[in-house]
Amino acid sequence: MTLRADAHIHLFAGGYQEQSFVSRPGIAIDEAACYHSLARDFDVTKALVVGYGGEAWCRDNNSFLRDQLQHFDWIQPTAYVPVDMPLSLEELEKLQQQGFVGVSLFVFGDEVKQLEKIPDRFWAWLETHQWLLSVNSEKTDWTAWHAILKRFPALRLLVSHLGLPPATAIAPTPQQAAETMQSVTTLSNFSGVFVKLSGFYALTVPGHDYPHAAAWPYVEQLVEAFSSHRLLWASDFTPCLDWVSFPQTFDLFQKMPFLNDEDVERICGKNLLALLEAIK
Repeated sequence: MTLRADAHIHLFAGGYQEQSFVSRPGIAIDEAACYHSLARDFDVTKALVVGYGGEAWCRDNNSFLRDQLQHFDWIQPTAYVPVDMPLSLEELEKLQQQGFVGVSLFVFGDEVKQLEKIPDRFWAWLETHQWLLSVNSEKTDWTAWHAILKRFPALRLLVSHLGLPPATAIAPTPQQAAETMQSVTTLSNFSGVFVKLSGFYALTVPGHDYPHAAAWPYVEQLVEAFSSHRLLWASDFTPCLDWVSFPQTFDLFQKMPFLNDEDVERICGKNLLALLEAIK
């Protein structure tokens, strides 16, 4: 039996509200209970829950995730932190006491400039406690992390959704894929950087084009740069369910000819479980 660990899911009170089936009239869903049933059916032992509170409908997501910890032992929550409002050490310690295992940042466009203003004591605390730093960003915005990682090379940065390369209907050539992924693959020089293989529905046209072969060249570049030891399966629950079934979020790795069974086992569980076990 393969024990899986999911590196990127979302749980919201009332469900995900961004043009998802969950937000359609007449739909009421308890996302945590739904995921619990999926976790039981597909042997998911842990799930990294990426907190997000950047909009009015989900402003209290951190509090919601804290409360869910009382009900589900697979939940491993990261607290949403606005990039322009970094937490104090006291706030980080409070989150640690509540059961959080990391923080999540969403850094796009002009928000990249805010990274320079975050004090080093914030990064140092994350590095010392080996907390997980889940980041959503894209394109050349990833290059902004080099300066931070040079100062804190052991910072455990988790790149979401392959770094969000552009969606494609036709598989790029190896050279095209290498150029597209360069801003992410250069981060492989820092040992604490991992990449989540998630959100394939957003990387291919159409989004339901399972097994998303058009995006495989992106994955090949990541395997070459990071090896399978620093890649993580992530379902992106619940948004993924608008496009694919839950098992299709991990079954596609078995179809990639450049991955062997050991690679898939590491990607689908072993790597994340090791990261979680090392948290102090």
